[in-house]
Amino acid sequence: MENKNKVIKRIGVAAVAAAVIFFTGMNVIATDKKTETKKAEIAKPYKENIVIASKADAKTLDPQRTIDTTSNKTIRLIFNGLLSLDKDLNVQPCLAESWEAVDDTNTVFHLKKGVKFHNGDTMTAEDVKFSIDRARVSNQTAYLYKPITEVTVIDENTVKITTEKPFGPLLTNLAQTQGCIVSKRAVQEVGEENFFQHPVGTGQYKFKEWIPGDRIIVEAFDEAFQGAPKVRQITMRTITEVSNRMIALETGEADIAFDIGIMDKEAVKNNKNMEFLEVASPSSLYLGFDQTTPEYQNKKLRQAIAYAVDTKVLADAVFRGSAIAADSTLPKACPAHITPAKQYDQDIEKAKQLMAEAGYKDGLNIELWVNDDGPRTDMCVIMQEQLKAIGINAEIKIFEWGAYVSRTAQPNKQLYLLSWNSTSDGDAALYALFHSTQQGLSGNRSYYKNEKLDEVLDKARYSVNQEERTKMYQEAQEILQEDIPHYTLVYPMLNVAIRKNVKDMVFRNDGYISVENMYVTNEK
Repeated sequence: MENKNKVIKRIGVAAVAAAVIFFTGMNVIATDKKTETKKAEIAKPYKENIVIASKADAKTLDPQRTIDTTSNKTIRLIFNGLLSLDKDLNVQPCLAESWEAVDDTNTVFHLKKGVKFHNGDTMTAEDVKFSIDRARVSNQTAYLYKPITEVTVIDENTVKITTEKPFGPLLTNLAQTQGCIVSKRAVQEVGEENFFQHPVGTGQYKFKEWIPGDRIIVEAFDEAFQGAPKVRQITMRTITEVSNRMIALETGEADIAFDIGIMDKEAVKNNKNMEFLEVASPSSLYLGFDQTTPEYQNKKLRQAIAYAVDTKVLADAVFRGSAIAADSTLPKACPAHITPAKQYDQDIEKAKQLMAEAGYKDGLNIELWVNDDGPRTDMCVIMQEQLKAIGINAEIKIFEWGAYVSRTAQPNKQLYLLSWNSTSDGDAALYALFHSTQQGLSGNRSYYKNEKLDEVLDKARYSVNQEERTKMYQEAQEILQEDIPHYTLVYPMLNVAIRKNVKDMVFRNDGYISVENMYVTNEK
C-alpha cells in the first residue's frame, strides 16, 4: 500500500510539473505573439485608426436633411456629390465626370461608370434623380435646389437637369453637401425618416457606429471610386470643451481637432508636433432679430442695438486676430462684397435716441440666446455690458448645440447669436438667410420679409450673367444694412489643428477638410 501511495505521489508531481511546463510554454507563446503583434504595428508605415475632435455631435447623417456644418463634416466622409469644390472653392468633377449646358435651362451630366455604393449596388442615373428630387422638396435643403423643375434620366449614366429659368448658382449648389448622392434602394429599405441613422453613400468611408453625444465611427470602403483610403477608420469624437480638444491633440488622443480656441492658437503653433491651419472663409457671426417677436418688429430698436454694440471690440477681445469686424451681411471672402453706405459704428447717444423713438426710453429687459461655445458666450458677455449703456438688460441663456439649432428655427424667440457658413457665391450667402420663402429651418430665422429684397435676390439667382448678379448682390447688401433683419458682427476665420504626422489633408476655404489622399504616419 505504501509503495502504491509513493507511485501515486510521483505521478501527481509529474503531472503538476507537466502542467507548469505546459502553461509556462503557453505563456511564452502568448508573450511572443504579443511581441510580434507590437513589432508588426511599429513596422506599419501608417496609422490605421485616427480620431477627429469636433465641438458638437452631428444632428443627422442624411445629406438632404442637414442644416449645420457639424453634421456636414461627417456626411462628407460618407457621401459624394455630382460635383465638388477644391481648396479655393472652384467647381470640380466628382461623380459626374463631365457636363455641358444644352441651353440656359438644361444641363446634361455624364456620370462616372462603375461607381459603387457601400451596399454593393452600382450607382446609376436613377440614384442621381432620386437624390436631387429629395433635395428639391426637403425643408432643410430646398432653398438650394427649388429652381430645378425636372431631373431626367437619359440613360444609365446620363442625367439632364432642367431649371425653370437660367439658374446662376446651379453648379456651385450641386457641389454642396446637401446635393450628395444617396442610394435609392437603401433609403427605400429603411424609410426616409430612418436613413439618417443608416446612411449609404459612395464615399471612401462607410458608416459603422454612432454613439449619440460621444462619437461616430466610419470605416474604409475599399471599393470607393477614389481608391481605398490608407486610414482605415475615422472616429469623429464629440469634445465640447475647447480646452479638452486641445489636450486631446497634445496627448495624441486626437489627430485632428476642429475649432481650436483663440487662446490655444499660439500653443499649437509653438508645438513641434502640431500645425495650425486657418482660413478667411465666407462665414459670419450675427445677432438675430426675430420679427415674429413684437419688440424686434421695430426697426429703430434693431438699429439701437446695433449702435450700442462695438464690433471692433468683439473682434479684437474675443478673436485676437482671427476675425474682423463686419461691415455688411455678405462676408468679405465673397467677391460681391461691398461696404454699404449705412454703418453702425458704436454711438451710444444715437442708440439712446433710437431707443426713445422706439418707445423704450426707460429701457427694456430681454434674453440673449447663445449655444455652448466659448468665443460666442464671451461675445454675449461683452454685448451684455454694452447693451446696459442704453438701458437694455440682457439675460444670457446658453443652449446645447443640437437643441439650439432646432430652437432658433422656431418663431417667437429672443435675441440670438448664430453663424452662417456658405460658399463664395452670393446666392448661398444671402438667399437662405433673407428671402421670405426661406423662413425657419432653411436659414431665414429672423422671419424677415421684404418684397424689394426678394425681387433683387430672385433676379440675381435667375441669371447666368456674373456681372449682373454681382450688382444685384451689392444692391441687396445696401437694403439689408439699412433694414437690419439681423446685425452681422464679425467675419470669423475658421481653423483646424493637426498633428504633423497627418499628411495630405486639405483644409478648404469654407472650413471643411478633404481626406481623399490623406495618410497619417505611424510616429509620435
